[in-house]
Amino acid sequence: MWKFICTAMILIALAGCHTNKNMSKTENTVVTTDYTLPQELPVSASFRMFWEAWQADLAQSGQAIDDYTPSTLLVQRFSLRNQNGEYLATGFLHTDAEFDADALTQLGGYCVKYNETMYSFAVPLRSLTRFVALPGITYIEASSPVRPR
Repeated sequence: MWKFICTAMILIALAGCHTNKNMSKTENTVVTTDYTLPQELPVSASFRMFWEAWQADLAQSGQAIDDYTPSTLLVQRFSLRNQNGEYLATGFLHTDAEFDADALTQLGGYCVKYNETMYSFAVPLRSLTRFVALPGITYIEASSPVRPR
């Protein structure tokens, strides 16, 4: 009796685990890449919320980072700027002497220097992962939308 029960359970387990799905050539594959912030880079709570929402929106879109267009909700929630069809994230940088503003320009962004260690910045979403890896950045803060009362 036990031989019969064990054999039946093994057959059920094998049949349940086996799937046979043929994917046609017209089906789209979803691009999923997990972008993480560098552990050693301190960021504000607003930038961390933006980063996590951006990652989720990018994953949901199923597009590669270079082809990605943010959702309307993300654009409104984080006041992303549309400049010539490309969306920019904005905020403030705290830097040290190692920071090179030209490196940000090479990524397609720009910055305005306020003093020796503080800049405002705008960077395209497609360059975010390279932006957070730039040397000399000691803290990043995302800009917050202003809402009338």
